[in-house]
Amino acid sequence: MHRPLSLAASLLALAPLVSLAACEDDGSSSTSTPDTTSPTSSVGGSGGAGGGAGGSGAEGGAGGSGGEGGQSAPIVWGPCPESYVDAECATVPMPLDHDHPEGATIDIFVARRLSGQPDAPQLWMLEGGPGSSGEAFFYGAVDRFAALMPGVDLYVPDHRGTGRSGHLACDGEDPASPGGNLIVAEEWPACAAQVATERAADLPFLDVTSAARDLGALIARASAPDQPVLLYGLSYGSYLALRYLHLFPERLNAVVLEGVVSPGELFVSQLDQVNDLPAQAYAALCAADPTCSSKLGPDPWARLGAIAAMLDAGHCAAAGIDRRMLREIMAGLFMGWRTRLVSLALPYRLERCAAEDLVAIEHFKTLWFEPYDLTGFSQALEVHIDVSELWEDPAPSAAELEARADAAIYSPNWAETRRDVYPLWPKYPADGYTLTWPETDVPMLMLNGTLDSQTHLTQAEIAASHFNGPHQTFVAVPNAPHVVSAQSPTTLGDNVPCGTRIIANFLLAPASPVDTSCIAALRPLEFEDATRAAVYFGTGSVWENVPLSASAAPTAASTAAPTAPPLRRAWHDDAQR
Repeated sequence: MHRPLSLAASLLALAPLVSLAACEDDGSSSTSTPDTTSPTSSVGGSGGAGGGAGGSGAEGGAGGSGGEGGQSAPIVWGPCPESYVDAECATVPMPLDHDHPEGATIDIFVARRLSGQPDAPQLWMLEGGPGSSGEAFFYGAVDRFAALMPGVDLYVPDHRGTGRSGHLACDGEDPASPGGNLIVAEEWPACAAQVATERAADLPFLDVTSAARDLGALIARASAPDQPVLLYGLSYGSYLALRYLHLFPERLNAVVLEGVVSPGELFVSQLDQVNDLPAQAYAALCAADPTCSSKLGPDPWARLGAIAAMLDAGHCAAAGIDRRMLREIMAGLFMGWRTRLVSLALPYRLERCAAEDLVAIEHFKTLWFEPYDLTGFSQALEVHIDVSELWEDPAPSAAELEARADAAIYSPNWAETRRDVYPLWPKYPADGYTLTWPETDVPMLMLNGTLDSQTHLTQAEIAASHFNGPHQTFVAVPNAPHVVSAQSPTTLGDNVPCGTRIIANFLLAPASPVDTSCIAALRPLEFEDATRAAVYFGTGSVWENVPLSASAAPTAASTAAPTAPPLRRAWHDDAQR
């Protein structure tokens, strides 16, 4: 299959969207239902260990590169790196350019956890980003889905350019660099020059369409023709899943799009201004709560804006947090079901700025700014896809990007930090799929939180107008932030997030009505949290400087730096603590 003619001027933007891998603590238009009990023929095999991309994993399968219409030899599976628990792994050579399979190749790493049934349905799980590797799913999500879907095999690939699939990296990701293992603003020009020199031949093919064709080839080689195949795309993974549907509309039995990225609707260059929309809704919930309103008054949103202005005027300089830093921290905290409360309490403490508050804020900073493991994440690939295929056209100026961030109360400063890299980056031309939706009547679940700051509800809901056929359902989970599958705790007592339950029930019976009954059991919002207070402030209250109770004292594990990609710290902390 040939790629369509490129649309040279169509540079859109997709927010850096990432998934939550750990659990919250307290084709055709086929409509067939996956049969988790009746076997079909076995595919694939087992193989010995070998050195894969990145120096670990199993060697690629026999038969060369393979492709959507090419080699069909089964993948040879072998041992995995330590983090891939109860899994088999393989490194499969793919054509760098699928239109010229005789040319250079790129190794694509994939892991699987088998159900034990010889011919079970396959669930292929696509991580977010862009830039995340599939490894992040093995920090909880794979365990959750395996427990709820014991008759389904789980497959997790590394997107080309991430993890062990030809990882695209710059020197700025070195922990010894000025930003630790995060590329900081002044390092992006050098990063652009480095990738243009060292990976010039690869860059045109480190794109969404090529990654979707990798997925098509992997599925073709890992499954029997009649074996049910299910696809789950999380955040940016939902955008990749839509690209797969463009290319292979007749292969899937069901699709889940979580944290839905609607083509042509969600722009990374606007990310610094859209966080305020759900944050303002959360502030309204604060206003309706007696505890929260007693701290921030009848109009918490106006109060937060006033505190930001006070910092601009030099208030509480001893805390070492200016307005720019505060909005970035608040945006990060807002990504977590429980840490978003801290996004209200931190400015409250800065406003009061008592000596005890300064101690608590210093405690917070020590934890928040510790270096952490990026777990296969590629910041360079994130920028490469964003500025190549998913940026506003015409591109906003550097001054406009800075003004958008400066006007916000909650802002990750993402585009503002990268305001100078867009004209320098060696972009690839967007193709004809970028602005279009695939046509399919495959059963589909679209899932989004109503307080999602990464894939905002209003743009996610657009998917429902495109996929409104039988067994195609959009579900909005009240008060949930990004990554509903991990951040929708219930009072049911089994620690299974509501989002995960909804997804698993749908995938096991795609032609049945979607079971959303767990929404009625969602944990109520809380505006005091002694556990979060202990972790983040070393106090017994997020708001006040009361002594830390013995029962809420954090353990060594709870205060350890989280291992998570950029913009992930808050909800990773939420899930682990």
